[in-house]
Amino acid sequence: MAKQVSLIKLEGNVGDLSFFKSKTTGFQARMKTGVSGDRIASDPAFARTRENGSEFGRAQQYGRRLRDLLRDALFQNSDNKFSSRLASRFLKVIQSDTESARGERVLKAENLVMLQDMECNDRTKLGAISLVPITLVYDRLSGDGTLECMGLIPHLNIAKLQGATHVRYTIVLQEFGGDDSDQRPAINRSPYVLLRETTPMNLQLTATLEADTARSVLLLVGMEYFQLVNGAYYPLANGQYNALTIKRVYVP
Repeated sequence: MAKQVSLIKLEGNVGDLSFFKSKTTGFQARMKTGVSGDRIASDPAFARTRENGSEFGRAQQYGRRLRDLLRDALFQNSDNKFSSRLASRFLKVIQSDTESARGERVLKAENLVMLQDMECNDRTKLGAISLVPITLVYDRLSGDGTLECMGLIPHLNIAKLQGATHVRYTIVLQEFGGDDSDQRPAINRSPYVLLRETTPMNLQLTATLEADTARSVLLLVGMEYFQLVNGAYYPLANGQYNALTIKRVYVP
């Protein structure tokens, strides 16, 4: 690989040379390599590449749609690699289609269970900070989803975080079929829970979607840390230690 030493710092392509700037080594130049886009689009030798690209494109679209629907829930509760991990998981969902031809496989509702137990923030897992069992139920006929955490003693059952004074639990119901008819999510958050509280409490949350037994529903559970200062609750560390998990997937 060549290094640019002239006073003219180039970026872009000139003939078969590609000029670019590296963060570590400055301006560089190298020969253009690889196969042209036209050849990939038409050469029979690259049929498999086109098939894989088509399905990966659909996986990215599904991931983008789900993230858009869950934007309010994901704010400060997801890491910067969640989008790529979600697209990768959706690709596995698509590839589980056993009916369509390769390259034409699509999302089948029954395969959405592969999203279950996926962490939105891979830096913090819900089970590592909320140390008591959480009971989750979704009634497909009523559209009601419930979260119960019985006998919770915050001082003992919630992992401590320096500077945090309170936490808040969240339940999210998200209908998902990958098309424009998906409902917006139903989100319910608990009152702020004092971390130094030693008295057992029964935490119960309910969220409700318009019931549709023909649609798949994702049930997410999360927990966020806050610091109380002069009567106001402030999120800690931009949500780095918050958790949000796709705990259940209910399919038709």
